Amino acid sequence: MSQNKRLASGGRIDRKKVINFSFDGKSYKGFEGDTLASALLANGVDIIARSFKYSRPRGINGHGSEEPNGVIQLGTGASTIPNVRATQQELYAGLVAAPVAGWPSVNFDVMATLGKAGAMMPPGFYYKTFMYPQKLWMTYEHFIRKAAGLGKAPTAPDPDTYDKINHHCDVMIVGAGPAGLSAALAAAKTGARVIIADEQNEMGGSLLSSTQLINGSAASVWVKDTLEALEDYSNVIVLPRSTVMGYYDHNFLAVIERRTDHLGEISPRGARQRMHRVRAKQVVLAPGAQERPLIFANNDIPGVMLASSISVYVNRYAVAPGNALVVSTANDSGYQAAIDWHKAGRKVVGIADSRSGSNGALVEEAKQLGLNIWFSHAVIEAKGSRRVYAATVAPINAEGTQVTGATQNYDCDIIATSGGWSPVVHLSCHTGARPVWSDDVIGFLPGKTVQKQRCVGSLMGQHQLHESLEQGLITGAQAACESGFGDGSNSISVPSVEAVKTGAAQALFLVPHTKSVSRAPKQFVDMQNDVTAAGIELATREGFESIEHVKRYTALGFGT
Repeated sequence: MSQNKRLASGGRIDRKKVINFSFDGKSYKGFEGDTLASALLANGVDIIARSFKYSRPRGINGHGSEEPNGVIQLGTGASTIPNVRATQQELYAGLVAAPVAGWPSVNFDVMATLGKAGAMMPPGFYYKTFMYPQKLWMTYEHFIRKAAGLGKAPTAPDPDTYDKINHHCDVMIVGAGPAGLSAALAAAKTGARVIIADEQNEMGGSLLSSTQLINGSAASVWVKDTLEALEDYSNVIVLPRSTVMGYYDHNFLAVIERRTDHLGEISPRGARQRMHRVRAKQVVLAPGAQERPLIFANNDIPGVMLASSISVYVNRYAVAPGNALVVSTANDSGYQAAIDWHKAGRKVVGIADSRSGSNGALVEEAKQLGLNIWFSHAVIEAKGSRRVYAATVAPINAEGTQVTGATQNYDCDIIATSGGWSPVVHLSCHTGARPVWSDDVIGFLPGKTVQKQRCVGSLMGQHQLHESLEQGLITGAQAACESGFGDGSNSISVPSVEAVKTGAAQALFLVPHTKSVSRAPKQFVDMQNDVTAAGIELATREGFESIEHVKRYTALGFGT
């Protein structure tokens, strides 16, 4: 198939290097620099999965580790790996991938008939329905698990090799976005032994798709210069494709490096994965923040995506996964997706902003471009089945709890949503630090910890680029000082970045509908486990008031 959704220019892909791969038994082409997700979107593949419980069609929703739908089976035979995120899997020649659910195929799934009987499968229905006779539970369980649609582990011995290595360093930095790279540069200059790890194949985080300028040049230029500077230091170890999977007592961290997963199933270049066991005097956490989706009716239909992911696919991978875009946002960052989409030559139908107004720079730019903006409005429902074909937009009240007027359907094939940004506090929680809610950030921030640890960047709600760069340099120098290097002052000039004026965000999570939560079309809170707002409401009505009990009862946030 042709790459009919690929833009004619742009992106960080190498168009001279064409890569052949297959998904669900069909052959496609992509480019070096693509992920499996970006290549599938470029080829116009809408459905890549079926949902866990209802077997509803699902498409790509995000662009990184936050992706709930794009979970695939990678490879074949003894080297196969289940439940790999298509958004994190780099494309390589001969890659073979398959959906983890869908029979006889992901496009036509017999189990989809269950979705039409969704009202008969509320949370806990397994326990309520299959209680009697008790002796048949093992039989029930076999078919329930078979229908669940998770990947299959290989049954033959693994032909690959794996190894481990121990490190002792002065400063360990988690995350290589603007804050993490700045911290690494400042710490390295003092002579401290520095390790910086990031889960992406390229260092730079959000800067790889950013349109902001640093020192008058593209942000990616600053990333390149910074990485070259770090490579000149013999006291620095840079670990791309490396996920920090655990943060334990006494500043001990476990890091999994994917060394050859981007080269093919069986690579002659040593261990497939390596476990780095790191003991650090100081730890700097800079994992950033993840965009929250807005929860509205049918928000799981292929074509509904995170607003930031639209920008990533357009700017980093030169992919426009549709033609006509509607944006639903509760903050200024949703406007960036509309601006990038417009500049890519695609149609922006309109921007539904739940707030009454905003004087932010991105809002003003959208107005200057002539984009339609509907303040005090939201997308309350996506129309479609196998693909979005329209968005239902309605006016809502200031609190975001009620529809206040007539609805209007707008034809579109992409809906981008942005409910704000949630700091990635997971590793901080590993240390026993209880996260603290912030009304200003509209999210949880890292709590007080007993570890020798510092947090910086979007993790601390510093979403402005100039803040992340400046605080990264300061934090890196201070961490090095606490490790016995330098005096704690930063001697590196802060890069020049124009501050972007932003309007206040709104705390909007569940978008209201003309019908009650229990009567409206499914509003998915957890797409991966098919948990809806109605399911959570039912669980609380049945007495599961603790969020831990709600999680266990509904499977909310179980994840893979």
